[in-house]
Amino acid sequence: MTKSVSFAGPSSAVGASAISALLTAIMPKCPICWMAWMGALGVSSTINAIWMRPLAVAFLLLPLGAIFIRVRRRGRYGPFLLGLAGAATMYLSKFVLFYDPGVYLSGAGLIGASMWSVTNKRGPREQTECRC
Repeated sequence: MTKSVSFAGPSSAVGASAISALLTAIMPKCPICWMAWMGALGVSSTINAIWMRPLAVAFLLLPLGAIFIRVRRRGRYGPFLLGLAGAATMYLSKFVLFYDPGVYLSGAGLIGASMWSVTNKRGPREQTECRC
């Protein structure tokens, strides 16, 4: 019996949760820069600087939710704790401490947690024989 191989498994899961971490890392923290980015995208009249923090929290909750769903199935919560620490550190570094290296390092930690959560660490498969 042949088994089909899926190439859209772990790599697509990492990509989906890593995108929001990257968006949060590159999101500007000053209101003037925020307005310039939104004006370049054509949505300057609808979004203002007050939305930065809630938008950052939403971007950080997306990968945390994806990581939590994956680790809950496996029962290993290490990746979720690393992702939670990375998300909290990113928020604090961006909006409280204004420390850019902390933003990028915590983003790397959040992406690392996403990659760690999709790794398959199961034991070797048992050889099953068909006894027809």
